[in-house]
This record gives sequence, structure tokens and C-alpha cells, in this order.
Amino acid sequence: MAFALAAAVAFAQPAWRPDKAVEIVTPSAAGGSNDKVARVVQKSIQDSKLVPVPITVVNRPGGNQTLSRLYVSQHAGDAHYFDIATPSLTGNYVMGVSPLKHSDFTPIALLTNEYTTLTVKADSPIRTVADLLERLKKDPDSVSIGVSNLGGTSHLTVAVAAKAAGVDPKRLKFVVFKSASEAITAVLGGHLTMVSGSMPSVNAVVQAGSARVLAISAPRRMGGTLATIPTLRESGAASAGSNWRAVIGPRGLSAAQVAYWEAVFSRAVQSDVWKKAVEEEGWDGAFMGSREFAKFLDAEYAEYRAILSDLGLARQ
Repeated sequence: MAFALAAAVAFAQPAWRPDKAVEIVTPSAAGGSNDKVARVVQKSIQDSKLVPVPITVVNRPGGNQTLSRLYVSQHAGDAHYFDIATPSLTGNYVMGVSPLKHSDFTPIALLTNEYTTLTVKADSPIRTVADLLERLKKDPDSVSIGVSNLGGTSHLTVAVAAKAAGVDPKRLKFVVFKSASEAITAVLGGHLTMVSGSMPSVNAVVQAGSARVLAISAPRRMGGTLATIPTLRESGAASAGSNWRAVIGPRGLSAAQVAYWEAVFSRAVQSDVWKKAVEEEGWDGAFMGSREFAKFLDAEYAEYRAILSDLGLARQ
């Protein structure tokens, strides 16, 4: 009887839960799209009281979005540190920029899709994607393109479109900024031709009439205020995929830790705070749990390896 009671107590141990402050680390500067996702997630969790501990957003930009992941990777087995992941997680490894592969982290959840926009100053002589590609064919050095990282969707969107149009992507003039919101400032100042980045990063200046969006990389036209923006495909250009946003943790997290956080994030994206942000920011909700997200990362790794090899940029 005593043995049976002890066994019952052992199996009745409470499930894992965080017992100290949690950090959501973002690989870009404050005001960028990654930062916005992190802060909306933070607010959704806190307003809904989904966890018993404080959650802070920590900006660690730099290293082509590698510094934040190096930091998170130093906390193996500790489910109090998370990174807002993007496709650069795979691109950086394939290009040899980072030694960390997607399998060096624990996938928690994919939160949303976000599509890349090609944005120029309002008075730019480049009026359409056709104008852009024609100019790149004639003189690729004359077009400076701001991106938040190399190897991510904002970079590959332009590189794939240029290559399909007969332009050597290695001749393209990319300028890396800490965030797309910083890059659009350079566009408005006349220091940069175009920014390839997320709609939330440029939306304010587009709404103010200071900038124009040439096209968006979505598979179909978006709704709402984005409905007038043509897709790259209907503009006659090749297109890369989604600039998704997800949550990853360090390697070595237990099944109980993963299950806890997967449940938290799945509830967070059902909150009114999150739904309002999806509508306002032009995000495309597409929640995936840990197992499905892990399969997605494996498939994207193979796809990115093929694309970057074709572009002559693969090093791994």
C-alpha cells in the first residue's frame, strides 16, 4: 500500500511552469517588424495572464540576425529564453554566416506569415516592378536596396526576381540595416533607392504619402488597406516565400516545457490584442505547433539550400 501511494504521488507531480522572468529576444532593433511581433506577443500573454512570471522583450540586433540566436543558444535546457525566429535562421546557416542550424534550437510555434514589400520614395522614377527590373538589367549598381539581413526573405525576394529577369544576383547592391524601419528612413532621405522589407515597417510613411509600394510577395492579393498593392507574380516577377515569424527556444528543452509554451502561444494568438495587430499590420495568421513547425523548418532548409545554391550564395 505504501509503495502504491508513493508511486501515485510520484506520477502526480505538477506540470512544468516558469519560475523566473522570461526573455523574448528579437534579432532586430526597436520599431522593426520582429520587435513588433515580440511586443504584441508579450502584451497578449500578459494581458491574458497566461503565465505567472514577468515577460520582457530584449532587442539584440546585429550580426545579420545572429547575435540574438547566439545569446539564446547559450541557455540550453532553460525554457525562459526565446528568440523571434525568421527565415534568416536557415539562410544564415546555409550561407555560412552562422554556425547555428535550425536543429540547434527547439521549435515552439510559428505565429504568423508576413510578406515582403518593395518600397520606394513617392517621387521615385521607378513606378513599377517592370521599371525596377529594367533598371537592374541596365545598371544593377545604380539601385541600392535596403534589407534587414542577408539570406532572409527580404533579400531572396529581390535576388530571385532579378535572376529570373536575367540579372546576376551577385551584382545587386544590398545594404544591411538593423531593421527595415531604419532602411525606409534612408529611402526617404534619398540615400537608398528601395527597401525590401515588411509592410508594417513602411506602412506609416506609405499612408502619409511619402513612399510607394511597388509590389508585395504574397501568393495572392491581400485584403483591407493592402488590396490595391499588386503581387510580384501579377507584376510579372518571380517571388520568394513568406517572411514568417516564429518562436524558438534553446536546444534541450523537455517535452513538458515545450508543451507548456506551445499552449501559451496558441492561446496568445487567440487574444483580441493579437487579432487586432494581425489586421492592422497586414500579417497573415498561420499558427503551427511544435511538431508541425519542426517539419516545416526541415522542408524550408532543403528549399533554401536549393535557392541559395542556385544563386551562388550557399556555403554549407
